[in-house]
Amino acid sequence: MSMFINQMLGCLIIAAGIGGAVGWLLRNVSAGTVTQQLADVTAMMHLKEQMLEKARHQLRDATSKMQPLESQMMASQTLSQSNQEELPSQEHSVILEKQCVDTDRLHTRLQESESAGGWVEWLDVQLTERDEKHRIALHEVELQLAERDRRICELEQLHEQLRKQAEDDEALPTDKAA
Repeated sequence: MSMFINQMLGCLIIAAGIGGAVGWLLRNVSAGTVTQQLADVTAMMHLKEQMLEKARHQLRDATSKMQPLESQMMASQTLSQSNQEELPSQEHSVILEKQCVDTDRLHTRLQESESAGGWVEWLDVQLTERDEKHRIALHEVELQLAERDRRICELEQLHEQLRKQAEDDEALPTDKAA
């Protein structure tokens, strides 16, 4: 009888040790990898936000540089139209050449700002997609943490039941001996 009780106590101690080890593993292993994934996704989001902000800043700069050029072009066109009839053909051609150079330069700046605008839109789409992936990953992490906590609670309850049962089993032989 005492050998049977000793075997039961040994099994309970082994079960408690296994439960403690599994609980420790669940707390430390799954939380560590999930926390690292969350930190990586957050860092990537911050990087994309910085890139988007830089692109917006470049677009604003390009736009602000375009406004004086557009006003110069409008002024030169107006001046050209008013002076076109008064100037000799040799001076007229020089002014036209300057206007062509200005127009080409303005056209180049316009293309640069359009490409910057496309880049900003692309970064905005990328950021939106990353944000959605981040929300999904965060939701999955929260679900995993909730599941881990539920398992830990179940294991703690099982451990408590096993401990009470072991105490009850220890109390039984003492009562019979008395």
